[in-house]
Amino acid sequence: MFNSLTGEITHAVGTTVRLQTGGVEWQLEAPAGTVAAMTRLGHERVRVFVHLHHREDSMTLYGFAAEAERAVFLELIRIAGIGPKQAIRILSGTSLDSFVAMLEAGNLEALATIPGLGKKTAQKIVLALQGKLVSAEAAVDGGAGSQAGGGPHAELVTALYEMGFDRKAAGEAIEHAMAGLQSEDMEPALREQEAFRRAIIALS
Repeated sequence: MFNSLTGEITHAVGTTVRLQTGGVEWQLEAPAGTVAAMTRLGHERVRVFVHLHHREDSMTLYGFAAEAERAVFLELIRIAGIGPKQAIRILSGTSLDSFVAMLEAGNLEALATIPGLGKKTAQKIVLALQGKLVSAEAAVDGGAGSQAGGGPHAELVTALYEMGFDRKAAGEAIEHAMAGLQSEDMEPALREQEAFRRAIIALS
């Protein structure tokens, strides 16, 4: 699935970025810091790390200047009650390093001043993530390491995980979908595409 897109920035305002890649212009929602960085780059070619968030009635592409920022975003949206839009607001309200530092220190007062966060949500984030994000780099390394030994369909499972689905549930959904396609006469690549589509439907 998508890991990153490389192209020319055509629009970067607020929390919206548009990226031209060949004949396709992508629209992404991104933290304000990422958008500001893209604005400074003008029309240079840039690489944007992405996450595709799927809902029953829509798909939204989120963009990040660094893998570490995406890793923290993914951890945030796994917390009950925090959706992608709120996670973007949180990451827009402070730098990534500052956010991780406040989180690890358990500094609720500082966290609660971030737009999109109140004291109750700050407490929830500390309870869920303190100790998991010793550094943003550790979050990325942990995500990459978890792919090892993931079985024959590890790439599909990882793609679903990066879309926000639980890794274990994603693995089970892919295995179930592949089992249901065993009797189908299909090319391996098409079989994987269909299994991925069925897994998304099952998990949604």
